[in-house]
Amino acid sequence: MEIVSTMGSGSLGRELDLDVFVDALQEAVDHDVAANFSGSGMVTVRLDPDGAAYQFYRTGTIQIRGAKTEADLGAAQSRLLDLLDEIGLEVPDYSFEQRTAVFMETFDRSIDLERLVLKLGLEQTEYEPEQFPALIYRPPELDVTLLVFSSGKIIIGGTMSEATAREAVERLASHLD
Repeated sequence: MEIVSTMGSGSLGRELDLDVFVDALQEAVDHDVAANFSGSGMVTVRLDPDGAAYQFYRTGTIQIRGAKTEADLGAAQSRLLDLLDEIGLEVPDYSFEQRTAVFMETFDRSIDLERLVLKLGLEQTEYEPEQFPALIYRPPELDVTLLVFSSGKIIIGGTMSEATAREAVERLASHLD
């Protein structure tokens, strides 16, 4: 099993003028910052082409998405704090924590998703192949969601715990022939 992505969120403890903020970030780094505005209330910024995505909201809420590991998330957060200091943006009530991770497991076999739906039960599954190619499985008593692909690839979300992700995959595996 491998972790493929992790996300954290928090608050700068102050409101932001997003246009001014992005301009200041642009001046602080040595290259173009990829900024994608979603209306006037949010902007997604990539400081590095292959790096984490930073989402900033006018309210001061922040999210960092797309870090590969918890260490990468910490490094992305440190880079943000350094840039905030460099541009002179005071963040007196800063808070941030890791919220979730996405794990991936691969079974070395194909999976008959229609048959698996019947084994797992309709209460814990969703499968509409015309809409989405994966079976969605929510194991009972675990607060996780699995996307099960016919290729044998499994995506596990909703937890930061690799042990919980493994338990969910083991429960799924117990229903396979």
